[in-house]
Amino acid sequence: MNPYKVFIVGHEGTTGLRIHERLSGRKDITLLSISDEDRKNIDVIASIAKDADIVFLCLPDAASKEVVAAIGDYPCKIIDTSTAFRTADDWAYGFPELGESYKNDIKTKQHIANPGCHASGMIACIAPLVKAGIAPVDYPFTITSLTGYSGGGKKMIGQYESEQDYFLYAPRQYGLSQQHKHLPEVTHVCGLTEAPIFMPIVDDYYSGMEVSVGLHTRLLAKPVTVEDVHAALVDFYKDSTIVKVAPLNLEEDNKQLLNANKLSNTDGMVISVTGNNDRMVVHAIFDNLGKGASGAAVQCMNIALGLPEETGLSL
Repeated sequence: MNPYKVFIVGHEGTTGLRIHERLSGRKDITLLSISDEDRKNIDVIASIAKDADIVFLCLPDAASKEVVAAIGDYPCKIIDTSTAFRTADDWAYGFPELGESYKNDIKTKQHIANPGCHASGMIACIAPLVKAGIAPVDYPFTITSLTGYSGGGKKMIGQYESEQDYFLYAPRQYGLSQQHKHLPEVTHVCGLTEAPIFMPIVDDYYSGMEVSVGLHTRLLAKPVTVEDVHAALVDFYKDSTIVKVAPLNLEEDNKQLLNANKLSNTDGMVISVTGNNDRMVVHAIFDNLGKGASGAAVQCMNIALGLPEETGLSL
C-alpha cells in the first residue's frame, strides 16, 4: 500500500512543528512540502492540497478560512487547529472520546476541527457529568487551568526563554475579561446554557496542562458522592486508549501535589477526582502540545484514515 500523503500548512509554528515531528518518522506517511516563498500563496497551497489525503491547517483563524475556501471540494480531509470551525455543525469535532457519533464524524466528514488545549481539559471533565445527568446544563462552573508557556506559541516561547524579566518567574493569570476563545466550544460541545467562569494561568515551565473543575454537590442535578462521580468518569472513558481515569484513593489523593507537567511530552490524558462529598474537584492532566494540540490532531488523522488511533503517539 502506498503511503498516505499529508500536507501541513503552517508547519513552522509550534503545533505544525509538533505534528511534523510525530509524522516524519512514519513509514505509512509521505509529507508534502512547500517552498518558503510560497508558504502564504493560496493558489500554491491549494494545488498541493489537491494531491493530499490529509491537510493540517496550523494557521490563524482568518487564514484557515481562506485556505478552506480555496481547497473547496478537493477530496482531501482537512484537520484545522484554529478556533475558526470548532462550533460549526457541519464540521466534525476532534474529541473522539465523547462518543461513537464523534468518532464516526471524524471518520466520515471531510472537515475536522481540532479542539483547543484548555477546552480539551474542560470538556473531558464536564461532558461526562452532563451526559450522566450529574451536572445540570446551567451549573455555574468555575474552572482553573495551568499551562506551560509553549501554549502561547513562538512569541511567548521566545519571551520566556530569552528575556530576563522578573515577572516571568511567577504564574500569570490571563483572559481576565471572561471572553477566552475556548469558552464558546466548551459551552457548545457540553451543551451548557451558561459559560463557565474560566481562569487560565501560564507559568514558567515549557509544557503540560492541569485543568481543574470544582463541584458543589448541593448544586448538582442529583445527590452524588465522590465515588459516584468517579464511577461515572470511569464508565465514560472505559473504552478509551488515550484518556484514562486514575484509580480513586481519597486518603492518598487528597495529600498529593498535582504536577501540571506530569504528562509533558506525551499524548495521553489522565482524569482524577479529589475533595469530599460536599466539595470535589475533577482534574485533567495532559500536555498542551500533545492531547491539547498536535497529539489530538494526529489522533484524528489516524481515525480518519482507518488506522488505530494511537498510531505514532506517545502514551
